[in-house]
Amino acid sequence: MSGEQLAIDIEGMLHEARVQSTPEWSGAPLHFTPDYYSPGDLDAAFEHWQFLHAHDPVHSGSRLWSRSIAVPESRQAGGHGFVLYTADLRCEPWKHAEKHEGCMCVGDLMYQAICEPCEWNAIADRENGVVEMWHDHALPGWRELPIVPARLRMLDKVGLSKATRKWIEEHYPRSMQVPGAPIITERRPFGTRHVRGRSPWGGYDLSNTAIDPERIVEGSKTLRPTASHFPAPPRCAAHARAVGLGD
Repeated sequence: MSGEQLAIDIEGMLHEARVQSTPEWSGAPLHFTPDYYSPGDLDAAFEHWQFLHAHDPVHSGSRLWSRSIAVPESRQAGGHGFVLYTADLRCEPWKHAEKHEGCMCVGDLMYQAICEPCEWNAIADRENGVVEMWHDHALPGWRELPIVPARLRMLDKVGLSKATRKWIEEHYPRSMQVPGAPIITERRPFGTRHVRGRSPWGGYDLSNTAIDPERIVEGSKTLRPTASHFPAPPRCAAHARAVGLGD
């Protein structure tokens, strides 16, 4: 036995001893759950799972909620909190027969939005979906906001252009010009992702293409084709569909 292998074996035994001496876990489930848990509870559960499986550097088998890489920090708007989590429930194709015959996979890459002050959460298989659900919860009426037209050339070298900021200030209701509030912008058919932190108040830049591609943008030509004209790629039949947990 080489010295390197001996060191690995000793470290494995020491880790196993630490695991066995750890008190029984009593926090959030160490598996996927649709139930509401606070961000602190979910973070602690994922950290504990990582401790138990310290020799699995990928952590792909946990199925636990972990903070989204895209939106790792918490945000606030109108007294509501926003934290975004993901849980990977996708297929592991190397465990299936060819063409997924007999597939027993449990779902997709899932997203969860949490408002801790209200003990509220929403879950879906699209990031855009939970972002919109959170806005419905925290900022009702946002869907009627004016769409910022693409003709304004929205971005410049430092962020929102002066023309865009002026247009928003003149057209958006004062009640929606508050920290964390969103804007809705005109996008091309494939510009469907909601972008965090790009409104003048640090809120989301929401894509009109994703929300309502048929809505007429004042002063703009209708952009075609719409995203709805392009079918989604086929998915495993066993995959779960979106789930929303409302107020």
